[in-house]
Amino acid sequence: MDKIIRVLHTEWSDGWGGQEIRILAESKAFIKKGYNIIIAANPNSDLFKKSNQAGVPTFALKMNKGLNLLAIFSLVRFIKKNHIEIVHTHSSVDSRTAGIAARISGIKVVRSRHISIPISKSRLTWWQYMKLADRVITSGSHIRNAMIKVNKMSAEKIISAPAGVDTQQFSINRKLKDIRPDYNLNNTHFVVGIVSVLRSWKGHKYLIEAIKIASKVIPNIRLIIVGSGPQEENIKKLINQIELKDYVILTGYQPDPALYYKAMDVMVLPSYAGEATSQVLPQAMLMGKPVISTDTGGLSEVVIHNKTGLIVPTKNSLEIFNAIKTLFDDDSLRNRLAEEGRVHALNNFTFEKMIKTTETVYHDVVAR
Repeated sequence: MDKIIRVLHTEWSDGWGGQEIRILAESKAFIKKGYNIIIAANPNSDLFKKSNQAGVPTFALKMNKGLNLLAIFSLVRFIKKNHIEIVHTHSSVDSRTAGIAARISGIKVVRSRHISIPISKSRLTWWQYMKLADRVITSGSHIRNAMIKVNKMSAEKIISAPAGVDTQQFSINRKLKDIRPDYNLNNTHFVVGIVSVLRSWKGHKYLIEAIKIASKVIPNIRLIIVGSGPQEENIKKLINQIELKDYVILTGYQPDPALYYKAMDVMVLPSYAGEATSQVLPQAMLMGKPVISTDTGGLSEVVIHNKTGLIVPTKNSLEIFNAIKTLFDDDSLRNRLAEEGRVHALNNFTFEKMIKTTETVYHDVVAR
C-alpha cells in the first residue's frame, strides 16, 4: 500500500474512555506509518487536550446536537484547505455533522461504531450509516451482526475490527515494577482487579458486593479498582456502606495499567450494557491473567466460557463471587484459562491487526 491518505477523525464526546483512547492510538500509529492524520474535536474535550499533548495535529470544532450549519461549513473549509481524502467519524453527532461536510466536499466517509447499544431502526439512522458513510467499522462481530440482522444494513459495507491491544505494553515478558508493596499487598493476598472508566454500566457495584461475600471466606482477598469517572463518589459511598474499606483500593486513573494487571490474580469486568469487545479484557489476557466477565455485547467474542475465561450473568454478585472462589480454589484452572486467554488475544485482538484492517478499509474506499 504505497498511497498515503489524508484522514480527518471527528469525535463529539467530551469524555475519555475506550473510544477516545482508540482514536488517539490509531492516529498516532498511522502518523508513524507516514499518513497525514488530523483529529477534530470539541476544544474542551479530553481527546482534544490529549491529542495536543501527544503532538497529533488537531482542529478545534464546536459540535452540538441538531443540524449545526456553522460546524458543517467550518469543516467544509477545513477539508478543502487541507486536502482531506477521508473523514472518519465516531459518534452520532459528529457523524452527521462531518458526514454532511464530507459529502459537500466530495470526499469519502468511514464511520466507526464502538458500542453495542442497539441502533435505532429509523430511516434517518439507516441513511446515516448506509448512505452518508462509505464503510462502517464495528468494534467486533457482535455489533456488525446486529446491524445486519436487526437493522437490515448491507453486510458488504460493514467491517469488524475489534479494539486491538499493544502487545509490547501488555506483555508477560515486560519488566515491570511490583506495585503491591505500594498498597500494602504481599504474596499472601488474593488480588481481584478491574480496570475501566467508573461508569454505572461497568458493574462495579456487583463486583464490590461479590467481594463483600468473598471477604467472609477468603480473608486475604483484596479488590483493586483502576480508573476514574462519573461513578467515583457512588462507588466510595457503597464501599463505606457495606464496611469494605479495608478490602478495596481505589487507584484513580493510571496511564499504564500494565503495572496493575501484573499485581492481580484475577481480572473481572462485570459490565451489563454498552460493551463492544473491550480493550481491558485482552490487555489482562496478554498479561497472563485469568478473566471473568459477562457476555454483554461483544464480550463473549473475547471470553469463551471455561476456555479463555469464565462468563457470569449480569447484575449477579453471587455468581461473580462463585467464579472468584472457583479460581481461588483451583490453581490449575487459573493457569489454563490464563494461557488459553493469552493465545486467544494474540490471535484476535492485537493492535497490529486492528490497524491493518483499518488501513485496508481506507485504501478500499479511496480506490472506489
